[in-house]
Amino acid sequence: MRSASAHHDTFNHSPSRARSPALLLKGVRVLFWGLIIFALTFVELVAELAGPLLLIAGALWWLGLHVLAGIQLEPELQQYLSYVPGTLRAGGYSFTPAGMIRQGLLLLAVVAACRTINGIIARES
Repeated sequence: MRSASAHHDTFNHSPSRARSPALLLKGVRVLFWGLIIFALTFVELVAELAGPLLLIAGALWWLGLHVLAGIQLEPELQQYLSYVPGTLRAGGYSFTPAGMIRQGLLLLAVVAACRTINGIIARES
């Protein structure tokens, strides 16, 4: 009986048993930061795709409205300019050129923020 007790006592004090919580904690930490980096990268990629599209589409729409407003046309053609929309409504949303430009710039700022935070995390890890 004594040998079994001695064997059990050395099993509880083994170095691998003491490292187990530290290893588990490190694994949880890596998983946590991995999920944070994944989320930031995903948001960055979506914003990087949508931001310039909204910005360019809004700028072109705004420019088109201003160019068309400045054109002097014959009276029979002038009536067709009223069909050029200043606001689009789709899916319960209202789109305007200025709103699309603002949203595009905001998404580009989100891209910059995600890249900055990812860089800070990479340096600290």
